[in-house]
Amino acid sequence: MNKKSRTRLLIATGVIVAVFVVGVVFLVQKQGAYYRQVSDLTTGQYDGKNVKVGGRVIDGTINRDSSGVHFEIKDLTGKQAVVKVTYDGQMPNTFTSGVDVVVIGKYASNVLTADQLQTKCPSKYKGSASPAATVQTTQ
Repeated sequence: MNKKSRTRLLIATGVIVAVFVVGVVFLVQKQGAYYRQVSDLTTGQYDGKNVKVGGRVIDGTINRDSSGVHFEIKDLTGKQAVVKVTYDGQMPNTFTSGVDVVVIGKYASNVLTADQLQTKCPSKYKGSASPAATVQTTQ
């Protein structure tokens, strides 16, 4: 390979790597969100940023209207922090008061405008004996 071809190959490789890095940085800034607790949001450093927050829906705070669903979640670590959530998308079937949720969206002024809402249902995944295992054989 001559010197001119090697230089072109290095330049092309450099351009491809630079475009990839810029693309990843752009996507992380636009879509990326670190998982946070509700109490982390009270520091103020997340105002205006996309966040991913885990919390528990507080009883009696779910309100539905034409703009969507509004509710409050509390911190899962036991800290006394609460954040208001607004969501206008498809609601999971398991969404109710007291359920653990993961909310992804933009946080500003103690209100999280959610783009995504997922519920957690730990009891759904607990192991239980299958019907075949509960049948006792007699001899």
